[in-house]
Amino acid sequence: MELYDCINFRLNNAQNAVFAYFKDRLSIYELTPIQYALLKCLWKEDLQTPTQLAQTLRLDGSSITGILDRLEKKDLIQRVYGQLDRRSIQIHLLPGGAALQKPVEETIQDANEKVLVGIDPTAYEIFQQQLSIIEANARGLMNNN
Repeated sequence: MELYDCINFRLNNAQNAVFAYFKDRLSIYELTPIQYALLKCLWKEDLQTPTQLAQTLRLDGSSITGILDRLEKKDLIQRVYGQLDRRSIQIHLLPGGAALQKPVEETIQDANEKVLVGIDPTAYEIFQQQLSIIEANARGLMNNN
């Protein structure tokens, strides 16, 4: 198989290029793409547990902890500890985090449109379906080994 025919090579190159572009666009807000993704979850539904966020973003616990630490240092979120059980934690969006929603979502929308220039919307829907199949296949193969 030629290198350029390998799905891993193609997906990795595309992901790296898109990630770098989105990272550049989000830099004016001092956010990374994964920090944006976590905030997006909280914009949709505040007061989620770290476990819920990790599951939505498909991250492990240590990764989510680091992201939460950085967003908390920026005063965008805060950890709210349960009164009866201090091990119970929910993540609360602070006003600074809420204020970023409109400008960041507009930036993401614009970046998304720019990287998809030249792709027919129907073709993009098919591409998304195909990516879901590839992901499911790969996850299934990992679970069977």
